[in-house]
Amino acid sequence: MKRNALTAVFTAATAFFLLVGFSGVGGAEELKPSTMTWVAGGVGGGWYVQAGGIARLITENEPKVILKVVPGGGVVNPVRVASQKDDFGWGITFVDKMAYKGLAPVYKRAFPDVRSLGGIFGIYHIHFVGAESTGVQSVAEMAEMVKAGKAIKVAAPMKGTSDLPLIKTILEFYGITLEDIEDNGGKVFNAVYADMVNLFKDKHVDFVFTHLALPGAAITEMSVSRDTTILPVSEACVTHLHEELGTLALDSGHAVIPAGTYKGQAEDATAVVSAGELIVGKHVPEIVAYTVIKTICENIEEVHAINAANKYFIPEKGWKNVAVPLHPGAERYYKEAGYMD
Repeated sequence: MKRNALTAVFTAATAFFLLVGFSGVGGAEELKPSTMTWVAGGVGGGWYVQAGGIARLITENEPKVILKVVPGGGVVNPVRVASQKDDFGWGITFVDKMAYKGLAPVYKRAFPDVRSLGGIFGIYHIHFVGAESTGVQSVAEMAEMVKAGKAIKVAAPMKGTSDLPLIKTILEFYGITLEDIEDNGGKVFNAVYADMVNLFKDKHVDFVFTHLALPGAAITEMSVSRDTTILPVSEACVTHLHEELGTLALDSGHAVIPAGTYKGQAEDATAVVSAGELIVGKHVPEIVAYTVIKTICENIEEVHAINAANKYFIPEKGWKNVAVPLHPGAERYYKEAGYMD
């Protein structure tokens, strides 16, 4: 009788630990059918199409997860996922960091519930372009001109865009502001990129600040119409922006505009670079977030084939190139895969 009793106790204990091990410990849970939204960009635009292709791939591999793509934009996307209006979304690293921290002037309050699944999904370089006739060879030299009280004419992004605060932060690193330029008797034109081209061509400005993927069509047109210099920033500037706003770090290998990208560009130019990342709301169940990033990483060749911007996403490094905290589901996957300690 004692042996039978001990056997029964052992069997019950074993069953209990097996049950716990497969249904709760370590964040494991059963994946239930889920229909969620993925906020992208404008309907038919690059982000919208890019998200649609990945969403279809995920459902094909895991039919329980259905992601419906809805229109959005870089500034609103982190707000929507953090506020549970949507579940997944495209984000831009520095914008997501601004939303997470509630940084003015883009955001009036913080949205701390935005999380990341991984990056990089596309990269975008800050270009500082100078007319060759100015003799200026770097952003530091341009800043010294302003500090010396010289009047310069520049074209910068429109007010109200997310690009403008990023460029202002770079200028502040060098100890100058757009207001300083105007105080010196210089000119600051806030313009869309198409107008920047004409301003530069017609010599209304000698410096242009833009935020574009390589090669930027606007910069290509400028360099053809007028001799230009791509002005590099310092490595210290790249590191500062990475720490402050989540732009890509030096060790990402992307913080550069390679020589030859534009007419007359003989040397590499160190640059501040933002990146696309896949964001997710804190409210999304761990198992769903885990399944989405696992499916992306384990079908990486198909993901790369969907859109050229996806080629920058490398599963082994996906956890590194983010601006906001990883979702627990993503962290779990990267650790299980051996990519993250």
